[in-house]
Amino acid sequence: MSNRILVTGASGTIGSALVAELSRRGASFAAMRSRPAATTGGVPMVVGDFARPDTLEAAMGGFDTLFLLLPLVPEKVQLARNALEAARRAGIRHVVRSSAAGADPDSPVPIARLQGEIDRLVMNSGMAWTLLRPAFFMQNHVNFNAGQIRSGTLHAAHGDGATAMVDVRDIAEAAAAVLTNPAAHAGRTYTLTGAEALSDAAQMAAVSQALGREVRYVDVPPEAARAAMTSMGIPPAVVDWLASLNDVVRNGWAAGTSDDVRQLTGHAPRSFAAFARDYADAWR
Repeated sequence: MSNRILVTGASGTIGSALVAELSRRGASFAAMRSRPAATTGGVPMVVGDFARPDTLEAAMGGFDTLFLLLPLVPEKVQLARNALEAARRAGIRHVVRSSAAGADPDSPVPIARLQGEIDRLVMNSGMAWTLLRPAFFMQNHVNFNAGQIRSGTLHAAHGDGATAMVDVRDIAEAAAAVLTNPAAHAGRTYTLTGAEALSDAAQMAAVSQALGREVRYVDVPPEAARAAMTSMGIPPAVVDWLASLNDVVRNGWAAGTSDDVRQLTGHAPRSFAAFARDYADAWR
């Protein structure tokens, strides 16, 4: 049976690493983008926009397995509905959804409730499904915090809460393992974490070791973090979700670890210290 894979969110943190991993494995796949790209790096591309349902069915036609990665925008749930309806009509057989650790439609935590609501839509879609629930990404320190780290101080509203951060390279390997053999993972939920939980201060100590100079962590009051996000023009719903992520860390709810990375990839999760050494040049 054929297994052509369509990767959405292919230009993002997880998606770009997944495209590289699927290419390395020689998988049959294409990437979906919302508009044509001048260059695709040799990766086949289709055009489809989650916000334009009329574009999705044609984009998904001819594929068997969908990697569903949605943007964090106020209309995220509706975009999920658009994608799943189009996938059904297009004949997609299996949906592999990139969710988040702690997702729960009945959670009092806004971001967990959002992710859980979408997971429930996937589970009730009538298609085979697999849920991947990664923890915080180590690469956030490269993609979003590099400027602060280069300056010598990381500010965040995390208190002394620890997080079992996961390297995106491990997420990509785990996702590729599922996507290339989806039937073996039907109806399964995997929580993808690192093997250890570290506070922001401990993370910056590892970064300091990799750089040979000190990088400090400074705690920010939650109200100040929320005000800063609002002043940046971030939509209120997204501010609520991001603020609740800060609360999750601050309250110690992101410290749990899982062995699912090892189960899917065959190796232990990459350590934060190894990540810091690998990406040190990004902070110099």
